[in-house]
Amino acid sequence: MIVRAILLTRARKARGRTAPGGAAGALPTTALLVGVLMIGTGLVVLGGAGCSHYGFSSSVKTHISTIAVPVLLNETLEYGAEQGVTDAIISEFTEDNALRVVREEEADSILRGAVLLYERSVMSYDAAGNPKEYKVRVVAKLSYEDLTKNEIVWEEEIEGWAVYSDTAAGGYEATEEEARAHAFVKLAQDVLSKTVQGW
Repeated sequence: MIVRAILLTRARKARGRTAPGGAAGALPTTALLVGVLMIGTGLVVLGGAGCSHYGFSSSVKTHISTIAVPVLLNETLEYGAEQGVTDAIISEFTEDNALRVVREEEADSILRGAVLLYERSVMSYDAAGNPKEYKVRVVAKLSYEDLTKNEIVWEEEIEGWAVYSDTAAGGYEATEEEARAHAFVKLAQDVLSKTVQGW
């Protein structure tokens, strides 16, 4: 707008000058007005290009807009691990909103799988030889399928883990339940990233 105002001011001044022959002064005025129009058009084009560049929020394939996430199978001895991982995955997709979570009969794609491993291992001991820090680790084997093309997009084992300490030292979780929930979320975040950012 500032550039346009300056050019219009110059155009008015040019009209005030009298050139030899009387009509010659119209030439610079016309040239300036054409310049204004060209600059204005350029700004509109650039502005439009900028809007289109920032209009895309994810790299999800355009023909897929929904996903179904049925409850995973549980091949571990940890009760409820399958529901915890499934809930964490659904929560991540819902929050991201690149793919809308729907029932299987309504979905363009589906995520299936099973929890293969849940373990708690000691990471460190105190001076007396007592366990001090523990690591919770969960592994799920997952398959993501494009239902519109009947093809597997990816299939992989994905892991989540977290550390906890009875004293909550070092910024770790304080209980196994908290560490378990954190491990589920980490796994779910990797699933989301692989699904919507891997294309």
